[in-house]
Amino acid sequence: MKSRLALVALALCLAAAAPAAAMDQSSVRLHLHLTGLRAPEPPHVVENSLVLSAAGPYRFVGAAFSHEAWRTVHSFERNLYGVFVLALPLPYGDATQVAYRLVTDGAWGADPTNPARARDDRTGAALSLASLPERPRTVLGVWNPAVSGGAHFYFEGEAGQRVSVAGSFNDWDPFIHELNETSPGRYELNLSLAPGDYSYVFIYRGERVADPLNRTLRYSGDGRAVSRLSVGN
Repeated sequence: MKSRLALVALALCLAAAAPAAAMDQSSVRLHLHLTGLRAPEPPHVVENSLVLSAAGPYRFVGAAFSHEAWRTVHSFERNLYGVFVLALPLPYGDATQVAYRLVTDGAWGADPTNPARARDDRTGAALSLASLPERPRTVLGVWNPAVSGGAHFYFEGEAGQRVSVAGSFNDWDPFIHELNETSPGRYELNLSLAPGDYSYVFIYRGERVADPLNRTLRYSGDGRAVSRLSVGN
């Protein structure tokens, strides 16, 4: 019995000493990759995450990214081999490249493992560049039809159909704004709108359909769901 209790106590101590959250990934492959890195590598993509790594006698390593307007510093975590690692979920959108900078113990600089670099036009600072695969924004929970100066409407259905958008911006007229079939079954329309809040539906095969990708809904007087969007300044 004592030996069993000793084993339990040892397991609890090891768990308490284990590295925390940053390497606790939902993907087993990504977790094993981060914990198994024995030396820093150039930026690469694993399981829809951009992986950065660094090594040195640092107490802190972080990274800031252009697609976040440099607002957030993401902290690395040191694995058992002494390599600092970071896995950043890939941003959605059609960007094929992102700029980033590392901060090591308070000193900002480019990633020494990455030869792809550029200069910040405003400050002249060296930036590292990482290539990204495209991740379309047309995903439930990610999609937002509001864009700068208006809205980008997107709808998927059967090919060869007439799809239009009706909303508070056109007095709910089902004929004014028809989407273009940009590829079989994919319909899109860019519409200029003044800043403000709007409600809309798609007209598809004669039926009013709330935007399947837009979770922001409200209900009209007759109890039917309509989609909402907010256009900023």
